[in-house]
Amino acid sequence: MDIAGGVAVVTGASSGIGATVATDLARRGATVAAVARRKDRLDEVIDSCRKYAAASMAVPADISARDECERVIREVEGRFGRVDFIVNNAGISIHRNAARTTADDVERLMAVNFFAPVYITTAALPGMLERQEGAVINITSVAGYVPNPGESAYGAAKAALSLWTHGLAVDLHDTGVQVTVVSPGPIDTEIWSLDEELSYTGKLYPPKVVADAVADAIDKGWVHRTVPRRYGMVGALYPALGRPMRWGLRRFAAATDKKHGNTTSDASPTRPPS
Repeated sequence: MDIAGGVAVVTGASSGIGATVATDLARRGATVAAVARRKDRLDEVIDSCRKYAAASMAVPADISARDECERVIREVEGRFGRVDFIVNNAGISIHRNAARTTADDVERLMAVNFFAPVYITTAALPGMLERQEGAVINITSVAGYVPNPGESAYGAAKAALSLWTHGLAVDLHDTGVQVTVVSPGPIDTEIWSLDEELSYTGKLYPPKVVADAVADAIDKGWVHRTVPRRYGMVGALYPALGRPMRWGLRRFAAATDKKHGNTTSDASPTRPPS
């Protein structure tokens, strides 16, 4: 599909990946409806978008609620008559050992990371199907394929979103509506600075790698792309190397718990299980 001239809804657009994707799509000629809770930050992003696409608009919303998701699509369709592209990017994180994560924590995370993309997509899908054209890009994570320490709930939500997206791609084949999973590795966003039990200390990649993947997905109709591409190997290897990889992850989790003064992890083996 051609990005230029299209109308794009981008969630989680007040910072990080969402802000970069929104500005990049505007630069490529799309009119952007940027969605997030923080109106002040959202207005700054829209000012950047309007340098390229003057009609771009901010849609402040708390997408953890279904009625807010449906309102977003009504407002955009009411303003522009259609939604051509959806980038479901908004997400929250829980970097915390599962034993210290409550059911309420998981429910809040699922509301934003899984159900919001479902609500927004299903609200916009009838119009796309009627026009026989559109693209849905769901931002998941490599954490949805490999269980990282302290990310059981986050990984589960991203895994659910990934499989639901692949199911959509199957069901919507030949309808004219493209459906894509973009799975980032560790990206340099504020999500890392907000976690109380951060375990990852490796390289962080710029949000632009995700924005480029989103644009290419719209242009080329990909079903799945991991960025950076090398992280695709991690998900591919996990089923084959699950036991030793789980052992290594438990050891890493134990070290992280010790660093934070926690004692809930049972990761104590000195060698991988046979």
